[in-house]
Amino acid sequence: MSTSQGEPRRGRGRPRTPGAEERIIDAALEEYGEHGWAGFTMDGVARRAGVGKSTVYLRWQDKDSLLTEAVSTRGGTIGAVDTGSLRGDLTRLSENLFRQFRDAAGWASLRITFDAAGAHERLGRFTEAVADVQVDAVARIVQRAVDRGEVPETTRPDWITACIYGAATMETLASRLEARELSDEDIAQRSAEIIELVLDGALGRSAS
Repeated sequence: MSTSQGEPRRGRGRPRTPGAEERIIDAALEEYGEHGWAGFTMDGVARRAGVGKSTVYLRWQDKDSLLTEAVSTRGGTIGAVDTGSLRGDLTRLSENLFRQFRDAAGWASLRITFDAAGAHERLGRFTEAVADVQVDAVARIVQRAVDRGEVPETTRPDWITACIYGAATMETLASRLEARELSDEDIAQRSAEIIELVLDGALGRSAS
């Protein structure tokens, strides 16, 4: 529907400040990465994003809905790979994961997992979004490999997800504890080693 002046009507609930949505999503992940669920507030997100609190609430009614979209939006890019082979796709996904864990968005996803595991009650839908993004990415990669005949239909994406994400998580925690940052060369080497283990070990075969 258009206004009387012929201009498109704004969708309800969208931020009116140019570029606000992306800044708010980035700010939300940075806030969570620093403060966790207990210290995460919409006010803090608004200040970090450089917008008014009303701009945040125009799009997201509460911090759960904001974090759910932030995790889904940023996490979905990790598995956006298609190299034509299972090994290539999983290696690229692993590299993307390591790189994301280096920034605020990736660290926030890890902290969300830790907070959810240690909570006595369900924190919110955003915790489920983290798991969904991880499993969905690998599931798409594995399905393409099944369609190409690289692996059998019984191949389990959840086990592959556990191997890749588990290894990347432990390596990320170790590097933070040791105050070191993984270089691109480190990431490439570790990713190749992880996928070699997954394909030759977990799947019990080599894949091209």
